[in-house]
Amino acid sequence: MSGLLVYVVDDDADVRKGLVSLLESAGYPAQGFASAESFLDAVAESMAALAGCVILDLRMPGLDGLALQRRLVEAGGTIPILFLTGHGELPDALVALRAGAVDFLLKPVDGRLLLRRLDACWQAETARFQARQLQEQVLCVLQRLTGREREILGFALQGIRNWAIAEILGLSLRTIEAHRSRLLLKLDAASVQDWQRRCEQGGLPTARLVELLASLGVAT
Repeated sequence: MSGLLVYVVDDDADVRKGLVSLLESAGYPAQGFASAESFLDAVAESMAALAGCVILDLRMPGLDGLALQRRLVEAGGTIPILFLTGHGELPDALVALRAGAVDFLLKPVDGRLLLRRLDACWQAETARFQARQLQEQVLCVLQRLTGREREILGFALQGIRNWAIAEILGLSLRTIEAHRSRLLLKLDAASVQDWQRRCEQGGLPTARLVELLASLGVAT
């Protein structure tokens, strides 16, 4: 599964279908699951990368909501979880919230309240998802650069001018300018600063760009 989605996990068919209908009518893509096990089977290959929100029933046969939350956390997932329960025991709510749940609402939940809670999650998740997509795109571009181009880009991201890069690397200014022209073509940018700004506006700060470059290594 890819993209942002609201996952509704509830063993009560009427509640599950009602929630999916409510969410879809409000413009949220949603999918229902009758058990934690069926949800885990569906997302087994992408648990750490799930984006959107999980609306999760606390009490279910088999794996309950808290057990499913633990599975997601152990897999490295960061998708927000909003619990629904018809019981509302305080200890369970505290366990869920301490493990990272964003909210704990009692059934029957007011639809307007649920949508307000979901909206805050959705906005944050949209920004995170877009930044992750941009990072994947940037990584693909960086992988296409030669080692020397990555090296020069690393210096340029620090604001070091061409003449200074030439001195550092022991190359001619003309050679540095030629490498920089080729890397700009691959970045599809008028300048390194222009590309840097675009990345920052998309949620990918310069520090992260430097980390991505470092992860690829630099050939000298």
